[in-house]
Amino acid sequence: MDILMQVVGILGAALLLLAYFNNSTKKWTTHNMAYQLANLSGASLICVNTFYFTVYGPFILNFFWALIALNGIKTHLSSIKA
Repeated sequence: MDILMQVVGILGAALLLLAYFNNSTKKWTTHNMAYQLANLSGASLICVNTFYFTVYGPFILNFFWALIALNGIKTHLSSIKA
């Protein structure tokens, strides 16, 4: 199980780095759904990893990161409906 959780953490970090890289190179903006989904998925996977390994500092950071991404998704979806 430890190896699986390491893979989960690595995938989460890769997704966060993907979002950051694409935003920094102006391929994605913060209003882009792919950006928000990559942030949500990455932060959620890191939450699973850090909770499993009982490392609560990064868990708290990524929990709020995921909440912020959810808010971005909500904002994006409400702007489409309007």
